[in-house]
Formats: sequence, structure tokens, C-alpha cells
Amino acid sequence: MRHILLSIILFLGFCLLTTLPANARTVVDMRGKAVEIPDNLTRIATIDDGFIEGVLTHLGKIDTVDVIGSWSMKRDYRYEFEAENGERWEHRGWNTMKFLHPWLDEKLCINSPQGNAINFEALAASNPEVVVLRIGDCTVGAGNREAAIKTVNTIEALGLPLIVLYAPGWYRSADLSSMKEEGRVIGAMFGMEEKASALMEHLAATEQLIRERTADIPEDRKTRVLYMGLNPNIRKQGGAGTTHGIDTPESYIIESVAGARNAFTGKGAGVPMSAEQIYALDPDVILLPTSNGYHPPRELLEAPYFANLRELRAVRERRVYAMPWSPMNCSRRVEYPLDMLIIAKAAYPDRFADISVYDFACRFYQDVYGVDEETARKLRSHQLLDWMRDIHF
Repeated sequence: MRHILLSIILFLGFCLLTTLPANARTVVDMRGKAVEIPDNLTRIATIDDGFIEGVLTHLGKIDTVDVIGSWSMKRDYRYEFEAENGERWEHRGWNTMKFLHPWLDEKLCINSPQGNAINFEALAASNPEVVVLRIGDCTVGAGNREAAIKTVNTIEALGLPLIVLYAPGWYRSADLSSMKEEGRVIGAMFGMEEKASALMEHLAATEQLIRERTADIPEDRKTRVLYMGLNPNIRKQGGAGTTHGIDTPESYIIESVAGARNAFTGKGAGVPMSAEQIYALDPDVILLPTSNGYHPPRELLEAPYFANLRELRAVRERRVYAMPWSPMNCSRRVEYPLDMLIIAKAAYPDRFADISVYDFACRFYQDVYGVDEETARKLRSHQLLDWMRDIHF
């Protein structure tokens, strides 16, 4: 009898083992869906604008990327400007991932150069071991949920394992805390959840540092900050720029982290504004994000097409600062602590006088991406942050 029971147990154990693919692991993505993937990944397709690649760089797994979904990791960006006095200058920059991993330029990009049409046939033909899709980036936005869900269904219909990440915008929340879960899921793909979670905690530490320094600022002393995109298409339509409302991650950083006030109290992202509307806001500080191109402070201060904004208080007092160059910046990426620190120091220079953001950026790249100091300095230049050196920011 004992031998019969032992035989049954061994047989059942054998059946269980044969139903599980060898060298496989299961990852639960942000949909709550269990996705089975190879244990030792070598060929990943990413559909995002650099966040996934940033985490993979920290984990030492960037070499597993075989297909990309964003042309921002292929392009060389160049912008020319001219001042009212006729002086001309230019700025050039790359996506941080293109700079660190120039070989990404050689990889198949399954998106159109315009960034608005995924080539599913090319994705299927590339036959990756897993597709990692971040919904909320420019490549696949969170604004049109029906289109995003259709993208998910189409990829799964190809028979490809799909891991879905939701950028903060998916939750229609300005809070950035969901990025911790994004990092955990990416880490789980390699059994490196602890290292990935430690990275996300490291990034969040900058937020805590800023909060501690700005928590006691009274309401009537808070700096009024305008996050102003100088999108040239808006000028062609008769506007002066765009701004971000109180329901956006940008406003979350300004108000909940940096302890300042968003000068624009409406809602929405990339809201067009006329010169008259901007004068009505008359902010203390103006921040210039990537907005259909890079926009340095000199553009607002000296370009002839912004002469009608010269009497803004922030312009007169030269409290205009550029955010890091981040092509395809629909959602925050690994470098978001730099955004936070720039916003905080621009709003309250006295409270952050002991912190050189210029030096912080260099250390940040070394800590997060594991590069040497020389590479970190070059990357800082490619994020077009050398203006900090000139004003000791």
C-alpha cells in the first residue's frame, strides 16, 4: 500500500512539473495580471519614452532591450535662437538613454517618426520574449483610455507576453507615488525587486528633503510659480505659451513638494494662454519645461517674439529657469528628482542656498546610472543644464 501511495505522489509531482515551462517566472503587472516570462530574459521590447530603460540601466539589464517604441532615443535634437540684437545661439541635446546607450539608435523602433502609430506587424515580426508597455508616456498616452486599451488588446492578440505599467497620469492623479510600483514590476522581471524598490526609495528621498525645508512656509509668503511651455505652435495660433493646472504632476511638485503656489489655478495640462492671461497671473517665478522643443531662459528674456512679455515681474527680475531637457516628456522619468530640486530652489533660493543643483545632478547620474564623473558631466550637458554653472544654481 505504501508503495502504491508513493507511486501516486511521484506521478502527480511529475505531472505538475511537466505543466510548468522550464526556466520561467511569473510577474504580476499593474493591471493585476499574472504574466509568464522567461527566467533569463535576453530580448525585450519597450514601449515608452525612457523610464523603463532608466530603471533597466540601474539594474544592469539595459542590454536586454532589443526593440524600442520611441524615436526620442534615436534623434539628435538641435534648436536655434536669435536675440533682439541679432545674436544667434543654439542648443543640442539627446534623450538621456540615447546618450548613455548610443547603440539604442541601431535598434528597431516600432513607432512612427511622428510618435503616433505603433507598427504591430513589425513588433510581431521581432518576436520579443516580452513587451513592456508604459501607458501615460507620449508614445501611448493615458488621455484616450479606449485607444490605450485597444493597444493592449492588439499586442496580446499577437500572442506576445505583455507587461503593462501605468504612469501617474493613468490614475488621473498628480501624485507620483505609483512610480514605485512601476519600478517594482520592472525589477520583478529579473528577480530584482529589492534593488528596484531601493532605487525608487532613493529617488523619493529628494522629495522628502525638499518637503522638510519648505513645510513651514506660511500661505501668504508662498512663491507663485508658473510652469510655462513656450510651444512654438501656440504662438502660430496667436497665443503666448501653455501652462499646467492644479490637477497635474507639475502642480503637485510645485505645491505639495516645493511648498509654493501654482500661479495658474485652473485644470489641465498644456493649457494655451494669451499674453494678457499670463500678465493677469504675473508670477514670481517662471519655469520653462520641454514643450515641443527645448526653451532656455534667454528665449523668453531676449527673443523678439517674446518682447510683449518683457514686463512680467519674473522676466524683469530674471527669475526664469529652464527645466532639464526631456524629449517626449508626457510623464516623469527616472530623472524626476532633478525637476523637483530645480523647482524648489527656483522658488526658495535662500532655503536651498547650500545645495548646488549643478553638482547634485552630477552625483545623481553617478548614483543612479553607475557612470563615472566624466560621463555624468557630459550627460548633464546633454540635459542642457550647464546654465546652472553660469548663475551658480
